[in-house]
Amino acid sequence: MINNHMLRIGALFLLTVLSYGFYNAYLPITDPVESNYVLSAITMLKHNSWISPMIYDQVWYDKPPLTYWALMISYKLFGISDFTSRIPNTLIAGGSVALMYHLVYHIKESKHIALMSALILLSALQFWYISHAVITDGFLFFFSLAIFGYSYLAFTKNDKYSMVKAYGAASLAVVTKGPVGIVLPGLILLLFIAIRWFTQKDNDDYSLNKDIKLLFNPFGIFLFIILASPWYIAMYSIHGQEFISGFLGLHNMERALVSEHPKFNVWYYYLIIVPIALLPWTPAVIYQLKSIKWKENFYLLGAIWFIVIVLFYSLVATKYITYTLPAIIPCIIWGAEAIINSFYNKSTSFKYIVTIPLAIYVLLFLVASIVTPELNSVPLIVALILIVLFALLAKQYNNNKLPLSIYLTIPLTILYTAITITVTPILFNQSGIQFKPYIESSAQHTYIYGTYYTSIVYYTKDTPTQVFVHTTDNPLWTAGKTLMPTITVDEFDTRVSNEKGATIIVPNKYSKEFANSPTNNIATEVGKTKSASIYKIQ
Repeated sequence: MINNHMLRIGALFLLTVLSYGFYNAYLPITDPVESNYVLSAITMLKHNSWISPMIYDQVWYDKPPLTYWALMISYKLFGISDFTSRIPNTLIAGGSVALMYHLVYHIKESKHIALMSALILLSALQFWYISHAVITDGFLFFFSLAIFGYSYLAFTKNDKYSMVKAYGAASLAVVTKGPVGIVLPGLILLLFIAIRWFTQKDNDDYSLNKDIKLLFNPFGIFLFIILASPWYIAMYSIHGQEFISGFLGLHNMERALVSEHPKFNVWYYYLIIVPIALLPWTPAVIYQLKSIKWKENFYLLGAIWFIVIVLFYSLVATKYITYTLPAIIPCIIWGAEAIINSFYNKSTSFKYIVTIPLAIYVLLFLVASIVTPELNSVPLIVALILIVLFALLAKQYNNNKLPLSIYLTIPLTILYTAITITVTPILFNQSGIQFKPYIESSAQHTYIYGTYYTSIVYYTKDTPTQVFVHTTDNPLWTAGKTLMPTITVDEFDTRVSNEKGATIIVPNKYSKEFANSPTNNIATEVGKTKSASIYKIQ
């Protein structure tokens, strides 16, 4: 017979997959990130290349292959579409929510805190966003969560098998994102051991030698090598120094030292991102900080985990909003503790850290739907439904007729469902699908002025040429990531004058440059979208 623990794991997985998978078929693949992963997987299938990542029929070294493999398997089983492109991240999101419950249940020995941790993760803004995107970070979060949970269980329960599981998760993190998958957790756990020794060395029950043996578990290290090394060995065997300089050099070391997007390279970047990432639960997490006993093992590891990840990526030159997602793992559990403790203690703080923030969250969504012209009337209707629902649920909840988990889950599920529907027009404007009618109706070549839409290749099978105008990004990255067909402005002005019927896509960002170019005098505007103008050479 299946026990209640397994039933909850299954229910949380299904809830996440069904709610996150809803409407995915209508979410277009966007540029510049999602389209790279999708096109890479399609290109690898085309060349039957399960070892070497590829794009534009060339090998490239941006990421290890695990995310590509997941996409390739999805395409093999169900065909290539927007929906099947999002299946892997939807499934791994369900796995993360279920794993959060499982690990916290064993860490805290409380089904209430475990369930609340899973629900907070399910409804945290950044996790919701990343789990809908076709990127590597959803997979990395799952493996990072496993490393965090199993390594803690290993140290506190003297469980060497949990450490083996942590090493297994680290190996898959390395095949997902690169060396950072083992380097960062390794650094965190070394610091944890060092601080634990410093604070507990006078405790007769503590043994530094035992901690070191647990961390450097030979079976775990062996499993890590067996799982993580084959792809790296194969790539070096095939590509040699080109793999070393391209993957380990450019896309790992150089990314840490030279910013891809200098305007985002500011020290406070993640101090803004993390509180937003935790919405609508940020007040609950902050509230819990005042009652945490930092010398206790769980809070000590959580603090080190959070600080090291945020500090590491703050020091790294290249910054993305997704990088620090694993840092919120302990924060999720702290927030769950705050909510459960205030709920069962009948504390008035519950409404200040839960009910009021949730109401504000819905209100912000309502305001955003009114002031954003791309959004349709759906959010207005849903917001009104949510207001009524909140009132009805609050009444039932106050009368002790409604479980806390249901009180929190139903409104947030409806809210995120509405967001998923209403963001489609915004995603459309960030995708090459908007240009599909103009390209498919043309028998001539397509040029993109100043930037590139990789998703055009995905949606039309046509490979446009990028007209390189200028960029504020570092030239190192312009050279290292430009694998699509590219020409200079001068070459373009000379070539396109002889290509009658050629299509030119000019993003709004580069409209002034194009207006001042010689080509503008022979081009006729044939269409316009929210993000670009489309011209033809007559």
